[in-house]
Amino acid sequence: MPARPPSPALDRLLARFRRQRPLRAGSLLITIFGDSIAPRGGAVSLASLIRLAAPFGISERLVRTSVGRLAQDGRLTCRRVGRQSEYALAEEGAAVFAAAAERITRSPPRDGTVRGR
Repeated sequence: MPARPPSPALDRLLARFRRQRPLRAGSLLITIFGDSIAPRGGAVSLASLIRLAAPFGISERLVRTSVGRLAQDGRLTCRRVGRQSEYALAEEGAAVFAAAAERITRSPPRDGTVRGR
């Protein structure tokens, strides 16, 4: 993988994510699928997911475990392509992503009240 150019903003964001406890690998993977993979064809190899998660401090083992759980929960689908496994966002995973994206992007009410309480 080629080295990326230095970016202080990206470095701060990655450092903040790595400090989170408990680490939310499954949530990050669903976000990666919803934001980046699904809109561009929808499937990615497990090896590529491992490389994508590495800058966030997520180990190969944690990616494998999280992907397995997400597939078992019906949030990802898996298919074999030769010797590799390819994963895609399942219908339930897309719904989870859409609900989270809606919560994140929802603008606050103008009257000062807090939603959802």
